[in-house]
Amino acid sequence: MPLHRLTTLHVGVTEMDDTREWYRQFGLTEEEPGRMATRDGGVQLVLESAPYRGIRQIGLGADDPDDLARIAASLADADMGIDVEHGDTVRFRDPIDNVAYEISVAPRYAAAPTSAVTFNSPSAAPRRDEPADAVLRAHPVQPSNLTHMVRGSKDPVASIAFHTEVLGFELSDSLGDFGGFMRCSDVHHNLAVQLAPQPFLHHVSFECDDVDEVGRGGAHMLDLDADSHVWGLGRHAIGSNYFWYLKDPSGNFAEYSSDIDRISAQEAYQPKDWNDKENLYSWGPPLPMEFLAPPDIEDVLAAMAED
Repeated sequence: MPLHRLTTLHVGVTEMDDTREWYRQFGLTEEEPGRMATRDGGVQLVLESAPYRGIRQIGLGADDPDDLARIAASLADADMGIDVEHGDTVRFRDPIDNVAYEISVAPRYAAAPTSAVTFNSPSAAPRRDEPADAVLRAHPVQPSNLTHMVRGSKDPVASIAFHTEVLGFELSDSLGDFGGFMRCSDVHHNLAVQLAPQPFLHHVSFECDDVDEVGRGGAHMLDLDADSHVWGLGRHAIGSNYFWYLKDPSGNFAEYSSDIDRISAQEAYQPKDWNDKENLYSWGPPLPMEFLAPPDIEDVLAAMAED
């Protein structure tokens, strides 16, 4: 694949100061006002004041100028107008939903090494004579990277075709006319699209080291504001990742995630024929209506339609 990861996502927020503080508590480091860094991925979330919440720009990383040139040529072949600056950046709007993209040469994501976690089970108990490491952790949770995002699309089938045939994404799992899960790395999905009248931002997801970090992070955010809870703790079916969803002060959903599927090659992965009941989760609390229909969604969609 010519692409290798999500780099920086620009997100519009309506409550800038409160939202900046919220993401600091979430575990991101604010390097400059509104520029939030993950532990291993650098600045990956940029908050911008906006009249309504949502995506302002999606950033993707390519390995080198040759890969970038191939992507630019592919876009040109698709009869799209693109803007190439200084040979190291390609900016364009996707032809399906008019979402702004920026592709630049960027280093590959490299996670800091972490200690192996041992788990006892009825058949094997490698940890003896000491408590689990997770119960002794005192450091604040720091998500490793921005692993994926989910957004709406007016035409998910056409959107998936554009991302796979023009940009070089690979399709991991399809939900037919409703949407699909795509990747530009070995992570099961870096981008998912779902049917919607406007390309609203459903959620951004930050990868943690393990499920205990997901639980610790979610619990910390609820201690600060119980109303920020959306859904979790649970485990998804598609992608397999543990999840806990929370809502920032501007209404955007942010997910703590861990143990997501990795795919070594397209031919090595065998997608399951997911049914409706299994699509969203394997186990967890009952699916809240807020997750399917955020309370502000009608106002957001109306504002996007007028923009």
